[in-house]
Amino acid sequence: MEEMHRKFFRAMDQFHKLNIGALFQDLTKFDCVTILSIGHFNQKKQDTPLTVSELAERMHAKSSAVSRTLKNLEEKGFIVRTVNKSDRRNTYVELTEEGKAECSRMEQHMEDFAKKVFSRMNEEDMCKLIAYLNQLFQAASEELEAQKSKINEK
Repeated sequence: MEEMHRKFFRAMDQFHKLNIGALFQDLTKFDCVTILSIGHFNQKKQDTPLTVSELAERMHAKSSAVSRTLKNLEEKGFIVRTVNKSDRRNTYVELTEEGKAECSRMEQHMEDFAKKVFSRMNEEDMCKLIAYLNQLFQAASEELEAQKSKINEK
């Protein structure tokens, strides 16, 4: 079973190593994820501003890493940050028009990329793979919670 564990984690690590950011000029993978996260939030909650801390939480990333990325994206003209005047602890982030256009371009490019990748597998196999991955994710989530509970009991 140990060999299967190694093979599994090696296979999953390969996806982590894919440099999706290389598809987008002058942007890192984290830049892309950040732009897409802001864009998706704004599409769902158009009237609600997104704070930097909410963005970090949504991305499961450290606030310091998100702040560095936002500084870079702001310099490139993709986002704008504004401080909440009534509570200066909150900084809001939103896409500029250029950022919205880049987000749309990324989404379209990723859609085209996914279609080409998935076309190499038959639909039945893809459905099975998705079901297995969801089942594996559920088991991993439950085990992670169990492990965290044990740690917190100590």
